[in-house]
Amino acid sequence: MLAPLLSLPVIPEIARELCITMGYKYPGEITDQENFKRNVLEMQMNAENKKSKFISDRSAIDSWALWQRWHLSQAMSYNTEAYYNTARKQADRYTHIIYVPPMFKPPDDGFRWTDLDYQKQVDRLVRATLFDWDLLDKTYTIKALDTNERVEEILAWLG
Repeated sequence: MLAPLLSLPVIPEIARELCITMGYKYPGEITDQENFKRNVLEMQMNAENKKSKFISDRSAIDSWALWQRWHLSQAMSYNTEAYYNTARKQADRYTHIIYVPPMFKPPDDGFRWTDLDYQKQVDRLVRATLFDWDLLDKTYTIKALDTNERVEEILAWLG
């Protein structure tokens, strides 16, 4: 709803598009998860870097939070550090971040996980990333449940 009001292009959810392009219904079917997540981040960055201004359904911040969530039980590695540095460098380019925390159970669309504990885990990782990467001053966290009220919140924040 914001894109036409702000005259900005929208970058859709890259992971969903890549998954479908690869012939899968959801990411859990993909055997090489690490490579998939690297490709998602690379495609996200390419889409963002082609535009000077945009609205995106996901970001490098989301990519890093999900990388962490899926590597919780693994030791830190060179690949993780490289992923962290790449995502952080990309996030430094962001001028405004609008964070929509989990406020209700997401609809089961057959793609994303709808488990509330999983949603809370990812929320904590996103919030920790925003703090760790010094992005809180660029971030507005949505408070309203209603979509129209959310738009009003964001427009007021943007001034």
